Amino acid sequence: MLRAIEMGWFVLNKYYTMTEEAPVYAAALLLNPSNRIAYLQKNWPADWHESAITSAYSIWEAEYKDRLIPDQLGDSIVDEEAEDMGPHKGNVLDRLQASLEVAISDTGAEDDFMCFIQQQATRIKPYTALQWWCHEDRRRQYPRLSQMAIDILSIPPESAEPERVFSGARRTCSWDRGRLKSINIERIECIGNWLKEGHIKPQSACGMGLLMEPVAEDELDDIDDQDLDAIEWF
Repeated sequence: MLRAIEMGWFVLNKYYTMTEEAPVYAAALLLNPSNRIAYLQKNWPADWHESAITSAYSIWEAEYKDRLIPDQLGDSIVDEEAEDMGPHKGNVLDRLQASLEVAISDTGAEDDFMCFIQQQATRIKPYTALQWWCHEDRRRQYPRLSQMAIDILSIPPESAEPERVFSGARRTCSWDRGRLKSINIERIECIGNWLKEGHIKPQSACGMGLLMEPVAEDELDDIDDQDLDAIEWF
């Protein structure tokens, strides 16, 4: 029994150490509005806090902090059009005022990550953290940080589902299906998963149909080779 307990602690310590190699784990905790930095302060040792925040902030700084958002693209286009239209359409004072407004919004956006994680944790049930970040209000309030949160929180937390798909694919790739290409195997497994999860329904179940329905042989004459390769997966 003692040996089993020691082995369990060894495995736990191994995987806890591996989380330091993937800063997205700490970022996912910090970007969860129900956790934020308060979760680390309550459940993690104090000497872990700085490294976790630093590693998560490195993702924000490298990938999202200076990312151009759609509103900025629209502002730049408007400014260029105003300059092309001449001095009577948008004078120097208007352009100066617009540039100052953009600078103010950029300065506030640079600290979005640190400001968010230091705020008080909020209860978001029955929504998940990903659903909370996908809301239009959050995406408008945190245009860059919401992109980071959606990208990170969309990562599957475990590999159980991909492993199940991989194991199930051996039944798809039977000995008499040796001509199946990898792209068609991927389509079959993807559609099978969507059917199992209820994301799509076949027409026989009063649904909208599959993304690609089986095609009869007499209907293949009018389809070129490229389209045929894409749908002849059954």
